[in-house]
Amino acid sequence: MRRLGELLHATKDGLLVVKSALKDPRKLVGSIVYDRDMKRIGRIVDVIGRTDSPYVIVKPESKDIIAVIEPGPVYYFVERKKRRFGEKKKKPSKKRGAGGRRRRETK
Repeated sequence: MRRLGELLHATKDGLLVVKSALKDPRKLVGSIVYDRDMKRIGRIVDVIGRTDSPYVIVKPESKDIIAVIEPGPVYYFVERKKRRFGEKKKKPSKKRGAGGRRRRETK
C-alpha cells in the first residue's frame, strides 16, 4: 500500500479530486483507493493537471461515500498486479461437444 495524496474536494458529478503525492501517477488508473482506516473509497479513473503537480480523479464506490469523507486526510492505493506481456487471463475450461466442423462421408 502506498500513499496517494490529499483529498481536495468533490465535483458536482460526484467524483473526488486528490492532489497526488506521486510524481507520475499515470500508471495508477484503475487502482483501488483506500482511506486511513482501510475503508475502500473508490477507483482511480483519470489523472489531470500539469506533470509537475498532477491531480488524480477518483470515482467513489457509492454516493454515500461523498457525504462521509472530508477534505484533507491522506488517501492510499494498492497497485494493480501487472501481467506479463502476452499473458492472458485463464478462463475456466468448457467441455467441448460434438459440434463444429463435420467431415463428409465418401462413397
